[in-house]
Amino acid sequence: MKSGSKWVKFLLSFFILILLLTGIFMVVVDPCFHYHAPLPYFSYTLDNARYQNDGIVKHFDYDALITGSSMTECFKTSELDALFGVHSIKVPYSGGSFKEVGDNLKVACASQPQLKMVVRGLDGNRFFNSKDDMDYAEYPTYLYDDSYLNDVNYLFNKNLLLTGLQNVIGKNSTGDIKMSFDDYCNWNDHFTFGKSVVDAYYHRETITPAETMTPITEDDYAKIEANIRQNVTDVADAYPDITFYIYFTPYSIYYMDYWYQLGDLERQLLAERYIIELLLEHDNIRLFSFYTRHEIVNNLDLYRDVAHHNGAVNTQILKWMKEGTGLLTKENYQEYCDDVWDYYMNFDYDSLFE
Repeated sequence: MKSGSKWVKFLLSFFILILLLTGIFMVVVDPCFHYHAPLPYFSYTLDNARYQNDGIVKHFDYDALITGSSMTECFKTSELDALFGVHSIKVPYSGGSFKEVGDNLKVACASQPQLKMVVRGLDGNRFFNSKDDMDYAEYPTYLYDDSYLNDVNYLFNKNLLLTGLQNVIGKNSTGDIKMSFDDYCNWNDHFTFGKSVVDAYYHRETITPAETMTPITEDDYAKIEANIRQNVTDVADAYPDITFYIYFTPYSIYYMDYWYQLGDLERQLLAERYIIELLLEHDNIRLFSFYTRHEIVNNLDLYRDVAHHNGAVNTQILKWMKEGTGLLTKENYQEYCDDVWDYYMNFDYDSLFE
């Protein structure tokens, strides 16, 4: 009886020891940078945005960042650094809503006093979201709150433990950290681009064209304002010393046709005009749009679907931001909006499919 009791105690003690060692290992290696910056002894990987972005903005050393949806994933921080003389990180969220990106940005601004520049994309398909829209039901919220009680979900996560082991095993002889924000979330080399690819993606024949355009309503305007205020301009107002380079992500001409066929294009363009007016009220926001650059929007060889352009366009956007090309101001935005309206509302979309 005593030997059985001793055996149970031994197994229990052994189990507790394994848990303790596992927890210590995860705190030390910390593959998601939850507790500290990466250590020079391990070879870390950047490959899991929703698990790593919070730790990145809290613990990395940087004075500029790039953020947004998958439309921003092909930016290269090395290009931003060279153009603007900064030391940047990239923290994109594929399919991210304004709230998801905005929440992470608020953490970054609060965590990094040296932050002076933000490049952020705003997606047109998010204009009519409510201010609290979050698309991801399964989310590592335990990495985003201030409680350590739920960190058991991190410390004893099998998949993250394997990642931590890889970081240790993958250590090279010099101890260099093999991480690149140029490559982080960058899908440019994993897709084929071109009109034939976009044609295969976009099934226009399945859309029943609307007889009239859907009007924008006062409720729409109220929802837009709440979304922009909570998730975009509040953080700009809270950190007036940071310059926010915000741009409307340029979808292809096929996406404009999609909105036109649905009868939503008029509503979409009016929403953009309203958002421009909201953003231009903030002195530390530099707002850009490239929908008048028809050599981009109309060139389907640059796209992998109706929305996502290749990395060369991201490179060009950074150059345009540096030059001031596409910059919207209180003096020129009305002309820009009129040009966009005249062009896209009167475009011969049928000619694209003949």
